[in-house]
Amino acid sequence: RDMRWEPGNVRTAMRWEAILFTAIVSILGFTARFSPAQTPLQVSRWREFSYAKQTNRFDSRMAAVDGIQRGGYIVLTDGTFGRLWSSLVHTTSAEGREFYLGFVMYDFDDGSSILAKVDVSGEPYAKQTGTIIFLSGTKRFKGIAGRGTVSSWMPAKWDLYAEIDASYSATPE
Repeated sequence: RDMRWEPGNVRTAMRWEAILFTAIVSILGFTARFSPAQTPLQVSRWREFSYAKQTNRFDSRMAAVDGIQRGGYIVLTDGTFGRLWSSLVHTTSAEGREFYLGFVMYDFDDGSSILAKVDVSGEPYAKQTGTIIFLSGTKRFKGIAGRGTVSSWMPAKWDLYAEIDASYSATPE
């Protein structure tokens, strides 16, 4: 005889399911207040121009790789400026696509700064696209986390113009 389907056992099982469901919903509701996903994201757009301060070329039979130290400026949508310093590796594949990846530091007059990683690719002498990921920040960007897209062009050898569209959260000091 199967005791699970008797009226008293079904009601008891349904009560336990209701209690379990209520407990799970309560726990999720409580922990959601502390989740980083609940931190409001800020959207930021800026333009940047940089030039090569130093270039080191490494050739092989497969490809040439250039290590580039860049310096430049960024202009935020609110009209404020910042300084840009980056260290990138740039290469062209055998198929003709160009790639650059590396780290970028942004410094602002108020003492705030951002460290980010970029990874971009595309056709030579055309628009190249990729990602920017925020790794660390200070002052108004302390605890920065987020990412965005990079659209860039090289109007002249090693000069770089880029537009950044990013979303991030931070816990400013």
